[in-house]
Amino acid sequence: MPAATSNIFDPAFLRSLEALRMLARRVPTGGRLAEQPSRSRGAGIEFTDVRPYVAGDDIRAIDWNLWQRFEKAFLRLFLHDEDLPVHMLLDESASMAMPPLSRSEPRDKLTTARQAVAALAFVAAEHLDRVGVTPFAEQTSTGIRGICGSSSFHRLLAWLVARNAHGGTGLVAALREIAHRRLRRGLLIVVSDFLDPLGADAVIAALRLAPHTLCLVRIVHPDEARPKLTGELELEDRETGERLPLFVDDAALDRYAAAYAAHRDALRDLARARRGQYLEVATHEPVVPQISKLFEHGVLRA
Repeated sequence: MPAATSNIFDPAFLRSLEALRMLARRVPTGGRLAEQPSRSRGAGIEFTDVRPYVAGDDIRAIDWNLWQRFEKAFLRLFLHDEDLPVHMLLDESASMAMPPLSRSEPRDKLTTARQAVAALAFVAAEHLDRVGVTPFAEQTSTGIRGICGSSSFHRLLAWLVARNAHGGTGLVAALREIAHRRLRRGLLIVVSDFLDPLGADAVIAALRLAPHTLCLVRIVHPDEARPKLTGELELEDRETGERLPLFVDDAALDRYAAAYAAHRDALRDLARARRGQYLEVATHEPVVPQISKLFEHGVLRA
């Protein structure tokens, strides 16, 4: 593995993916990371009905118990799972390069986000789902497609290493764009801090447009929900350079914390309403054990 790749995806990270491989084995035979029941009938998992055998049918689907009882051939019918694509959005706006406040470790949100994308793509690729990743900042950029299997997964790692944080945040625009693409319905995984200059309500409204099951992976710094700030400060916007003089006291922190919690709850509730999941991934903790929480109750379904 190239040195640049190993800086982000070091041996410890790659070994930790084996834990996800074990969790992924809990997926039923024929299942996928992104799947939905299809109304078409054929070979599959859930038995639904039988019909008389006709010439040309697959003899492996004959119900031999019925044959013994009636001396007639009947075909077992199943409701089968149709594999669906995994679409991923990766936030690489300049604010994702900010390190945590008042902490010595230099780990930024983009590094954590890239590891989260790699971990989720690994599980999908292992199950032969096709994964595409679209990066965005002020605008969406050319992404990577067709990640399926171990060989293309290493191609994804090299692609992720080459990504860098730049420009403003265009999360709302990226969500609107992907909602209007003619993509097959599947699982939409958004890896971001879910902050946009247009505001929290605009983010929720844009997410509602997506015709996919939602998996929202929010990258957070420690103490982000209630920053350890106080007194007279001048804050600088990492993306625009704009400076804002501010006096921070307990009342201001209370208002901020309430707004932060409300946005978090709205994201979580929307994901659950769309049969998806919401997960916060902290930058100061190993990524893969946090991602594994998405699979504690089985496969993510679209």
